[in-house]
Amino acid sequence: MDQRTVSLEDATPGIGHNQGSATANTTAGLKHHLVSTYRDLITRFTDLEHGCARVPDPIYTEEEARLITDFIAQCQTHLRQAEAAHKIEKAIYFQGGRAVDGFFKRRCESLNEALTPVFSRLKAYRDRSQVERAARHRSLMEAAEHEAARAAEYRADAERLANSRSREDQQRAAQLRVLAEASVESAEAMIGEAAAWLEPVRIQGDYGATAYVTHSWNFDIVDLNEVPRCYLILNTDKVRTAVIKEGIREIPGLNIFQTESLRVRGVA
Repeated sequence: MDQRTVSLEDATPGIGHNQGSATANTTAGLKHHLVSTYRDLITRFTDLEHGCARVPDPIYTEEEARLITDFIAQCQTHLRQAEAAHKIEKAIYFQGGRAVDGFFKRRCESLNEALTPVFSRLKAYRDRSQVERAARHRSLMEAAEHEAARAAEYRADAERLANSRSREDQQRAAQLRVLAEASVESAEAMIGEAAAWLEPVRIQGDYGATAYVTHSWNFDIVDLNEVPRCYLILNTDKVRTAVIKEGIREIPGLNIFQTESLRVRGVA
């Protein structure tokens, strides 16, 4: 490993690196630069502020008024000089701030763009899983109905045979009652399992992340002339409030619809 590589590694902290001391040193250095560079400017601020405290109250004479007029002009000139110096000093950091914003923003936008099709693929898998779960729910409910119907048949046959004096019929009736109870228990178990298949699909990652779908309401304006004026007093924000917060689902002139999107929550 050459010396240049070592220097780069030493100068480049990783994500989450504690740079508190470096930031403090940078801030202290900046303050020292400003104090040393603008020492006369700061002294003049102090002098002018003390001068403000010595202005007579009230002003009685024209001579005092003339002096104070000149004094105010001096203060305003100093303020303009300070504002100019402020802009010069800040411009350096403003340009640096834009460079920092561009450095991170460009990479974040690139990764977000790369993630878009990944989200779409995971959403498609989730949607297929939801369809499969719905099909499993219907299958279990149909099976439960079949078991419930079978239980009813067993009970009806048991009741019919219970009135017989034949020993064999009595034994058969008892067996049918047992079968009926078993079918009822089977049907109840299927219904319970079917309910679980109605739960929204949540994909759990191996390291604690969770992918899930959220739903939200939105609208399109179909015919602005048909939208009631009470929703247009301010702007479309009032319509948005009615649709999203107040739960109104039918407004003339609007197409109100629900959308869903995939969210991924990592470990806190």
